[in-house]
Amino acid sequence: MTKLTIKDIARIAEVSAGTVDRVLHKRGEVSEETRKRVELVIAEYNFKPDIIASNLAMKRGFRFAVIMPDSVNEHEFWDLPKTGIENTLEEVGHFKITIDYIRFSQTSKKDFVKRIKNLPFDNYNGILFAPVYHDESKRFLEQCAIVHKPVVLFNSVLEDAVYDSFVGQDAFKSGYLAGKLMSYGLPGIRDLLVINLSARKDNYAHIIKRENGFRSYFEEHPERIGNMITANMSGIDDMKLNGELDRLIREHDIAGIFVTNSRVYRVAAYLSNKGVMNMRLIGYDLLPASREYLRREYIDFLISQKPDEQARIGLMTLVNLCILNKEPNRKQFLPIDIITKENIEFYK
Repeated sequence: MTKLTIKDIARIAEVSAGTVDRVLHKRGEVSEETRKRVELVIAEYNFKPDIIASNLAMKRGFRFAVIMPDSVNEHEFWDLPKTGIENTLEEVGHFKITIDYIRFSQTSKKDFVKRIKNLPFDNYNGILFAPVYHDESKRFLEQCAIVHKPVVLFNSVLEDAVYDSFVGQDAFKSGYLAGKLMSYGLPGIRDLLVINLSARKDNYAHIIKRENGFRSYFEEHPERIGNMITANMSGIDDMKLNGELDRLIREHDIAGIFVTNSRVYRVAAYLSNKGVMNMRLIGYDLLPASREYLRREYIDFLISQKPDEQARIGLMTLVNLCILNKEPNRKQFLPIDIITKENIEFYK
């Protein structure tokens, strides 16, 4: 008999070639009934994967799609994952990996849908994806599952979606930690302000979780604050931001501000311009402007998400999954680093 291929096994077992591949490599979701049917065919025909074909695949190389938002208005956060990916490619250059970057707008669902529409799945061995729009991203992940395309998420996780692994922080716990940091040394029972400056708060599940974690800390310690005010300032320019901050500080007895994303430097700029040094300010990420305001003590604490490290581990997870057939943990949480003026010099 001519040596069988994965496609032959799939035809005999009446499943797709992708399903056979998942059974062989114990990867992804396959029903118990289907798995047993495929394994019976494999045993009956004494099928073994073609090592020569695998070696040919290694010689051809591998291609991954990286789907993530564009940087907006010189905002550098979404440039950092690319740095992590490019550094990783140097480590795994022997696999001949090619990356296609597919960038989309953080403010337009239509743009995201347009970018992923008719994505040539057959061109890619796997996908590294930073989801923004919940429903649209979930539908995209369902498409990936139908064609058996491995997906690793980073930055934000969709709990109710199909994916192989997630790399990033536990957003709720990072928000809870921000609450605890905020509570240290608060001058009496005063009000706190939560500011959402993301492109659209409702698009980012991790932004909502951070605020929930922050609020949870003070729900457990209600004696430590007066009121908590949330201000959603998505997409506003600096003039409007400054006007809103003027109003909120005038109307409330605010002792501290928690910014739920990396745009904390914009609030620090306001405090610097006003000469306000006694307002506690906490936010995320080590962007150059935020580092400078931390040194000048307009920002008290930064929580590092390490977007470059998220993407680096995400790409390595795809390499292990798609090339080395190593099944990853479904969630790979990174440490929650607290950065202060005193230790900022030790972080790149």
